[in-house]
Amino acid sequence: MNAGVGFKTFICAGAVILVADELPESDRHDGLDALLYSQTVASHKVPDFSEIEPWTHANKMAMRVTGAMLLGNPNVSLPVPMPGSFTLVELMQQIPRQWMPVATANALDTSLKLLSGQASAALASEVLQQHVLHNGRWIRFTFGFITQGLAITTVVIAFEFDEVIVGNLLCHRFNTEKILGNVSVDGYKALLDPEDYDLSRAKVVSLLGARRQEQIIALI
Repeated sequence: MNAGVGFKTFICAGAVILVADELPESDRHDGLDALLYSQTVASHKVPDFSEIEPWTHANKMAMRVTGAMLLGNPNVSLPVPMPGSFTLVELMQQIPRQWMPVATANALDTSLKLLSGQASAALASEVLQQHVLHNGRWIRFTFGFITQGLAITTVVIAFEFDEVIVGNLLCHRFNTEKILGNVSVDGYKALLDPEDYDLSRAKVVSLLGARRQEQIIALI
């Protein structure tokens, strides 16, 4: 699906990722595989959803193992999302504008709204919810984009909610007073060099196996 101008949207396990149209198909596969590998390794090393900082650290270190160079964390601060309540879509709409180009942020907005409302995206929504929601209360949601030169930017939002979440996660409205503790916002910017990735591509593809077909889904 073209999510606005110049991007296609993919579900990559627990992440919504925009991929620039000008990216060659081989680079697109490499970038999405590296993102799936990083999430998979981090979740294996840190299976407890409540361990947010160790998981995000493991995620970054796994990205480095693929041959990517980490360029630093996005400068993200979390505003008060909405008076008293918010949806994940509304929360996403506020954070990206601090560090994403406007066209990219608009494309992400479109993708999230379509994902939450289209029956044709049911499989993608199911895969996303499976990896984002734990025990009905813990949220760990990633969004980001891959642009020319295999530049990857992601942000991870995580928090615990004091009610069991039922139904489509992206449509759920969260009462701010029921957030337990703080909302964690973290992420990274990375550059995945194809020549460096050549050394790890076969290992990444082998380790992911069927996950590549099951957990990376293009929105059409």
